[in-house]
Amino acid sequence: MSDTTDTSPDAVVDVPGEQAADMEAEAAKPRAEKDWEAEAAKWKTLARKHEARVKDLVPAAERLRELEDAQKSELEKLQGSYEEALGAASRAQHELWRERAARRHGLDDELLGFLTGESEEELDERAKVLATKLAAHAEEARPKPGPAPDPTRGQSPPGGGSTADQFAALFAN
Repeated sequence: MSDTTDTSPDAVVDVPGEQAADMEAEAAKPRAEKDWEAEAAKWKTLARKHEARVKDLVPAAERLRELEDAQKSELEKLQGSYEEALGAASRAQHELWRERAARRHGLDDELLGFLTGESEEELDERAKVLATKLAAHAEEARPKPGPAPDPTRGQSPPGGGSTADQFAALFAN
């Protein structure tokens, strides 16, 4: 009792009574064939319609791309200007901090080049150190008080006269 089934179209299938009759009836029915020509014509029409639409939209897409590029260029210009302005403001702020620190600690304009730092506090601290070192150096450079000069030295004698006369008078005695 073995039923053999072959899937090939030419295969003979042994199927009991009723099922075999159904299969033969189904095989005898003509299958409805698709009208491939009509289907192809439909797709050609749709393709042409979409091609026309694309042709209409291409100029609009190009114009949009041009506008975006123009805006982008303008935006990039503005960003560049903004960054340049920020840099200038930052440099001006830093210079202001240097000036304030120098004035606060009594430093000359010539010494501003020696003040470096990233923050106002750092510049102020360095100005303070520089002012302290300059004050210590100025203290060392001052002449030390020595004996007081003789008040009679370098004065002319009561009789007056020239320096040569005074000199001669000293050796004459």
